[in-house]
Amino acid sequence: MKIGKIYFSSEEIKNKITNINSNNDVIFYLLESILLKCKSFIESANVKKQSSKNDRKKVFALVVAVRILEISEASFLLMKKGMSNEVNTLFRVFLDAFFIFANICSNESFIPNYLKSDEAARLKLLNSTAKYDSTLFKRINKYASQELREKLGSKIKEEKIQAFNSYAYADNVGCSEIYDSMYRLMSSSLHTTPRSLEKYVEEDNEGNIIKIKYYPAEGDISQRAYDFSHFLIKILSGLKEIFGCLDIEEIEKLIKDTNNATKDK
Repeated sequence: MKIGKIYFSSEEIKNKITNINSNNDVIFYLLESILLKCKSFIESANVKKQSSKNDRKKVFALVVAVRILEISEASFLLMKKGMSNEVNTLFRVFLDAFFIFANICSNESFIPNYLKSDEAARLKLLNSTAKYDSTLFKRINKYASQELREKLGSKIKEEKIQAFNSYAYADNVGCSEIYDSMYRLMSSSLHTTPRSLEKYVEEDNEGNIIKIKYYPAEGDISQRAYDFSHFLIKILSGLKEIFGCLDIEEIEKLIKDTNNATKDK
């Protein structure tokens, strides 16, 4: 068994990266243009007051959209460097944010329940620290007393606070199939399951690893570029709809252009 030359930052990767970008130039161009449209809209958006539920919905939609933009731009940079496994990882993170965004746009009562979910996460964290008495946890356990944990637990029970639940968020907006397909498949890279390691090795006919690889690989980059484009169009559409300026023809053209960019792949 041997380890192949390790290079993601070397001069030697230039040809590989050039080929990846050339193979995906059309969908990359469209993805970048959709990102720019989203950024342009967010930069121009202005919520003058936050006195109504609809105002707050607009604000939170913008906040989550900014989070989605950062994930998308980071993914785009990785695509152009051939880091295909990490693009899959970030697409899983993207879908988490997408489900939240879709709930915000479709249900005004979602926001307070979503914010309260942090209380459940906080209790889980406090309970986990209570298992240890080492120096590392001494300061937090001084603050996180049994009384505090019980008080927080009672609040969660009385107010029926639900923990963060990606499946429930997906199901709320009719995305359970996306959860059980794309989301679960992308979890492989996120959690470093055995399947996520396949990209790094070559095996012989008997299943022995004969080479470990670490360099740019196109992998699923074309598909992920399409997926990001597809869902970002939905983000743009959702933002424009809640701000009352949805242009159906613009959205349909973006969908058509994106589909055309990948139909020959």
